[in-house]
Amino acid sequence: MSTIKDVAQLAGCSVATVSRAINNTGYVKAQTRLQIDRAIAELNYQPNEAARTLYKRKSKMIGLLLPDISNPFFTLIARGVEDVAVEHGFQVLIGNSDNDIEKAKAYLTTFISHNCAGMITTALNENIIEKILEPIHMPFVFVDRTNDEITGVSTDHYEGGQRQAELVIEGGCNRALVVHEDLTIDAFEHRVEGIMSIFKEQRINHRTYSAQDLNDKGSFINLIRKQNIDSVICSNDLLAIRVMGILQQHNLQIPKDVQIVGYDNIPFSTMTFPQISTIDQSAYRLGELAMSKLLKLYNRQDYVELEKVAISVIKRSSTRH
Repeated sequence: MSTIKDVAQLAGCSVATVSRAINNTGYVKAQTRLQIDRAIAELNYQPNEAARTLYKRKSKMIGLLLPDISNPFFTLIARGVEDVAVEHGFQVLIGNSDNDIEKAKAYLTTFISHNCAGMITTALNENIIEKILEPIHMPFVFVDRTNDEITGVSTDHYEGGQRQAELVIEGGCNRALVVHEDLTIDAFEHRVEGIMSIFKEQRINHRTYSAQDLNDKGSFINLIRKQNIDSVICSNDLLAIRVMGILQQHNLQIPKDVQIVGYDNIPFSTMTFPQISTIDQSAYRLGELAMSKLLKLYNRQDYVELEKVAISVIKRSSTRH
């Protein structure tokens, strides 16, 4: 296990400087603090006792770690978190994990070193968040992508997938294509499972297609035409917008030739022509509830049980009616 001396040696400074940086008890140059943060992340150093002391001080900062803040869905979650946080006198530090374990660890270390009173994040399959935060007793809440064994705020992604399948079936679906994001992420996997359950039940011909393969537009269009695909279901709205653009560039009409369904109901889903039918999982509300639950944990008022937020089906003109 790494020690504070190891951190100091890697960062090229004294143990006293590292201690000041971790405990926020004195001046540390910005460049030196950055070197220390990098050393802590690289060594996976966990200042347990110091962090326990920091937690008792109850700072007014919250760490928010999301996969990609450039995705409007996560931007809305962040806004929901921030609005509730500010109302209760807290500030929010935001980080992007990009679903990268090492990057997530680096942000966790930063949140700890900045004496965050708690953390809101999406779950990572390796459960690193629990392993790092639980020993130092920092409260945390999962949002959207939750660990089945832990707690947080989410929607029922399996049900969401089922509603997507029902949307295209309602519009007349003979052959469907499910274009999915990374299936190692539980939320996307559960949506695909929900879609498949309905297609199997209704005996709808279908196949899956990785979003990564969309870079080869020619192969994608050939698949659509050769397989007579008349419906495409996408893991999220950004992907649906991308698919729609490719289809329209190749003179396929939406929804006459191919109907499209997205997921998330981001604002951009109303800015396309035609507008995208989608599943609304209330991103802003997810953020509000996550922060409210974190406040209860912070004040030791509640055990954060998994809470499911209701989804709704948004029918627009990218599907046939």
